Amino acid sequence: MVDNLGLTLTPDSMISFQDATFPMIVMSFLAYAGNTIYPCLLRLVIWTLFKCVPQQSSLKEPLAFLLKYPRRCYTLLFRSKPTWILFGIVFVLNFVDVLLIIVLDLHNPAVNNLPVGPRILAAIFQAASARHTGTSSFNLAKVNPAVQFSLLVMMYIAIFPIAISIRASNTYEESALGLYSREQEIDENDGTNYVLAHMRNQLSFDLWYIFLGIFCICIAEADRIMDPAEAQSFSVFAVFFEVVSAYGNVGLSLGYPTVATSLSGQFSTFSKVVICAMMMRGRHRGLPYSLDRAILLPNDRLIADHKDETRPDARACVDNRSGLGLNESGQMKFRRSYTK
Repeated sequence: MVDNLGLTLTPDSMISFQDATFPMIVMSFLAYAGNTIYPCLLRLVIWTLFKCVPQQSSLKEPLAFLLKYPRRCYTLLFRSKPTWILFGIVFVLNFVDVLLIIVLDLHNPAVNNLPVGPRILAAIFQAASARHTGTSSFNLAKVNPAVQFSLLVMMYIAIFPIAISIRASNTYEESALGLYSREQEIDENDGTNYVLAHMRNQLSFDLWYIFLGIFCICIAEADRIMDPAEAQSFSVFAVFFEVVSAYGNVGLSLGYPTVATSLSGQFSTFSKVVICAMMMRGRHRGLPYSLDRAILLPNDRLIADHKDETRPDARACVDNRSGLGLNESGQMKFRRSYTK
């Protein structure tokens, strides 16, 4: 649960434990703590220690530095505002997911067989699993089709909150740490436009791979998809669900009635290779084109790389106060030391 892998030793995932209150609470917390809520919990721990240690303690200064310049020391540690925004996005997404599971399946025996309390906990666990671990507290093949579609969407946007928070805090001394070629002209100071632009770029970039994977599998599995005897369990939507789950590295599946594996277990060899390719591509989506140099301590020296600019009236001079000089060819040189 902490590593967000989704492997279980039970053949029905966590459906056997759907009415077990304590395991549902603990596993839901571990799923969140191992993924999207991890930066929030990390900052909370550091902030709590900062408030608790004595004023004269040697820990006070490093803790204050972590809170003030989090991205210099760790990629997944953000300032206060991005951390609250991340928490808000995760809360809203999971609240909507839980609400849909409960409301749309009020009269569904696959869900309403549980009392209200355990049903809400199982829905929270399922909402966490839809974007993190890939485990199930309900038989997803029997839930409302709208719930299935909402889970599909949640699997696709699983990494978005963390990715947006990392990109939004992608600065060091007012300079970008990582280069993302598709987002160089996006104003990161405008939060709303930044999020919308990020989602637009991601959608236009990712959907081609997903559609290509679905198309290839539909070609390879055409006979089974068109077979009326398997129309309910081996459909195009089931393939769509499987591909998005693989691309989002989540692991949820609608399954197959006669086996205890995911639907991918019924695929041909070619289709399984396509699923593996989807997992690899989805795992590495959105990586920067240059290294994100986030881990920089205050006593480390960072030399900013600037493009040379020519001046027509160039002459050899050095301004020791600004660190700006001209070489013999008239090109400006920038030198800056980030020592304390």
